[in-house]
Amino acid sequence: MDVTLRSVLDRRTLAKALLGGLLASGLPALGRARADGAHRVVSLDLMLTEQLLTLGVPPLAVANIPLYERLVAEPALPAGVEDVGPQQEPNRELMQYLQPDLIVGLSWQAFRQQALARIAPVAFLPPPGRSGAPVEGVQELLAELGRRTGREAEAAARNAMLRARLADAEARLVGRVSRPVYLVRFMEDGRHAAVFGTRSLIGDVAARIGLANAWAGRGNASGVATIGIADLAAVPEAGLIHFDRGAETARALARLGESPFWQALPLVRAGRVAAMPVIYPSGGVASALRLVAQVEALYLGAGGSRV
Repeated sequence: MDVTLRSVLDRRTLAKALLGGLLASGLPALGRARADGAHRVVSLDLMLTEQLLTLGVPPLAVANIPLYERLVAEPALPAGVEDVGPQQEPNRELMQYLQPDLIVGLSWQAFRQQALARIAPVAFLPPPGRSGAPVEGVQELLAELGRRTGREAEAAARNAMLRARLADAEARLVGRVSRPVYLVRFMEDGRHAAVFGTRSLIGDVAARIGLANAWAGRGNASGVATIGIADLAAVPEAGLIHFDRGAETARALARLGESPFWQALPLVRAGRVAAMPVIYPSGGVASALRLVAQVEALYLGAGGSRV
């Protein structure tokens, strides 16, 4: 059987099974949603899923739950959220049976998705930070989602919280950060890293709380560049913070341990390397708040940090 046809049939089978289950249960979830005016939102992007959860809007369904749980994780998805499949090719049949009242995605996902408008109102929103600073970008996007879901007050409160936390952390870190720092995620090959510049969400948050970014090179539209490990020697006095993605990072560190380039770096010889839990680099307000807390813990914890 043709792979494409088999995929479509599998989707239809899944959707029919889901519909049958809903009908058998008397559609209680649908009835409650319509009775109390709650929004039945489908999110096609990881960051938008994070932002909806930040607003207290549990999505009806999202794209690629395993990827969200691996790369974002917090806020956690509640039980019962449906998975509509890949971000680039969501399961339209399943969405139609779920009967959402709003489908949200980012503008890069709009290509060839005109059919979604026959299911529910669709909003393809511009990615944050493309025309301004990333922090303001994620705040503006949270506010826009708040308007579309009736959570304007929640969006305003979360945005105010982020502004306050940034200002407070900047004040608390004065005198604690003594050197520029590379912000990176190691790649599994042990030879390369993704480095986050000031045009990235991670780099923008770090700069606002007093960290000088050691990376001054160019990056992609999200402020991220792929570099070789030897490039980390460009600023000998720098420290390094890397984001731990579990098994992937463990494999990278094992290979780095065997690398003469890595062992020769001044920041490695001086012990100016620190790890922290992964932050989704294309995340939203919750990711920014979590990064602030993690940087504070690193520099203000017992004994401070050599980074």
